[in-house]
Amino acid sequence: MYANNQFTTNLINSNSIEICDQFYEHIIISGSNPYDRGVSYGRQVKQKIIANIDYYKNCGIFDDWPAVRRYIDDHYVSALKQYYPSGLAEMEGIANGADCLVEDIIMLNARYDLSRWSRHLNLQKKQQQQQPQECTGAVCLSTATNDGDVLIGQNWDINRRIMVDNIAVLLEIYPDPDEGIAPFFMFTEAGQLGRSGMNANGLGLVAMGLFASDEQYDDNGAQYLPVTLLRRMFIEAPSFSVALKRVTWLPRHVAVNMLVATAEDEAINIELTATNVFISYPSIKTGIYTHSNHFKSKGYLCSSSGVKDINRFASSLFRDRQLEKELTKRWPNIDDQSFVDSFKNHLGYPDSLCLHVPNKGKERSSTSPNECTVANIVYNLTKRTVRLCKGSPCAGVYREYRFSKSITNN
Repeated sequence: MYANNQFTTNLINSNSIEICDQFYEHIIISGSNPYDRGVSYGRQVKQKIIANIDYYKNCGIFDDWPAVRRYIDDHYVSALKQYYPSGLAEMEGIANGADCLVEDIIMLNARYDLSRWSRHLNLQKKQQQQQPQECTGAVCLSTATNDGDVLIGQNWDINRRIMVDNIAVLLEIYPDPDEGIAPFFMFTEAGQLGRSGMNANGLGLVAMGLFASDEQYDDNGAQYLPVTLLRRMFIEAPSFSVALKRVTWLPRHVAVNMLVATAEDEAINIELTATNVFISYPSIKTGIYTHSNHFKSKGYLCSSSGVKDINRFASSLFRDRQLEKELTKRWPNIDDQSFVDSFKNHLGYPDSLCLHVPNKGKERSSTSPNECTVANIVYNLTKRTVRLCKGSPCAGVYREYRFSKSITNN
């Protein structure tokens, strides 16, 4: 079902400016069980993991670390044991390999959810909170591309320290064949199990942040899975239908948007909240779909659920449209390079689709002056390739990755 490829890493011509430390680290992980793979992961990027833990403990996002530990123990650990024990075992292995506590690794994997909880607490105290820009993603089905390929990718927008401190890592993971999990790539922060990814069966996923009124911060022991781990569970699934059931049925307590696709030429956008799921699809005619950080599905707009979009709207309202316009210009002859080029749009600079830190003295021109596009990543689900640049697509240098080991059907 998936191709046998030998590892190749190619620099791709990109009319761009090279940046220091051009590429994020790429590591290959294998092992007979999740714990052993976690140990390998932790050892290979130990210093990055420790630096990432130290940042979140000391940057001011979490004012009370003992309270964070209690929240992890009260709301995540039992859910992990029940719904994702292999993920918990892998996080325990990462902690062993990196010489840190497993609670620290769970914190990294729940930092999206925990930051919402912390924001909720601060809003209760009437403390003003900055809302991040998050990301913009797209998918193109075969009707949109010149070779009939299925492409999915995103601009990852977050605090620039991910890029400056070189914290992101591309994981290439080979589970034991007896586990029934296809090899996969995941791109993520060091210590996390995954943020976006693609497996060797042609499943792919990118995600964007959402804010919803039904987020739950129960203090009575309710159990949730961090939504970052739902993304990893999607990529580990044996089929598209199983993957969809995992991300829509398992308990969570915050909102997120997941844009998912399969090389079998289908894609679905899932606006996921704590209590609801709103679905939308690419146009049958164009095969294009884009999303940023506000609810836009017809299911949401027509819903009587009572869920409200609590995003403090800014660039999200035009980033997805600009990306759709760029892709539509190139339709129906989109390829990997023109897909990448579509993410370079600068309308609304610096808070554009291709997000930039404003120049010194111009901080008021941005709603999030410490954020930028720290990476652009594109998964070709048909050819099973990954294109990744560090930094913005208008300035980064791309590297292409393929599975490094010969692989056979699971």
